[in-house]
Amino acid sequence: AEHARSRVAVSCDVAGGRLVIEVADDGPGFSPAALERGCERLFTDDSSRSSRDGGRHYGLGLHAASEAASAHGGSVS
Repeated sequence: AEHARSRVAVSCDVAGGRLVIEVADDGPGFSPAALERGCERLFTDDSSRSSRDGGRHYGLGLHAASEAASAHGGSVS
């Protein structure tokens, strides 16, 4: 939970016959650009390029999640 301040919550539910998986944390959130483009391959928000511990971000996490969801008829929003 690198971007969370102190917690990450994961919940699952069924709505309209579909599985809904929600992941939420108490981190700083996404910039407007990241909300719009966050699932694009290799997109990184300038504020998230480097983590607090010096690690790098390559814009693959949300893209991979989106592709996996799409392969099963779902989406990331």
